[in-house]
Amino acid sequence: METTAAPARYIDSAEAAKLIRKHLKATFPGVKFSVRTSRYSGGASVDITWTDGPTEDQVQQITGAFAGERFDGRTDCAYNASSWYCPEHGARVAETYGADSRDRNGVHDSRCCANAELVQFLSDYINRQRRISPEFREELRALVARKSGLPADAPEHEQLRGGPYQYGRYDTVSDGIYRASVKTPRNA
Repeated sequence: METTAAPARYIDSAEAAKLIRKHLKATFPGVKFSVRTSRYSGGASVDITWTDGPTEDQVQQITGAFAGERFDGRTDCAYNASSWYCPEHGARVAETYGADSRDRNGVHDSRCCANAELVQFLSDYINRQRRISPEFREELRALVARKSGLPADAPEHEQLRGGPYQYGRYDTVSDGIYRASVKTPRNA
């Protein structure tokens, strides 16, 4: 396992946003992402929004290691992370320091290649928000209705009658649309 004892180069949030934009464009061609920085007292974050396209989890896989901080809700503590950055392969977590109750602290064996450089991103958090277009919402409504045994034109307030998108007794088609949108990408 490689040690990260060498000093890391600091990358500010504006540069991190440029790198994120580059890797999102390469990974999801045809999807328009808005990548903006937010500065606040004591830190900065990068905010990413897009419509349809990949799921939030798919975008998180590309952008997660660009965050210089992590948060553990179990302990209500923030902790730091350094990353390996390679222009070809993107960012990967190199080491975490602090309060992760799942004990993922320490050096991560994640260096992709010899070109990877140890960096500390000064963007504390990467916020992701996927928007759903009316057209995609309609596709999801029809999918949820079909999988739940309802007519294809069932209204959003209709209660579900089983199927993979019903978690509670009083769930509606609208609830199912949200659940389907979390796991369903839409190609551009």
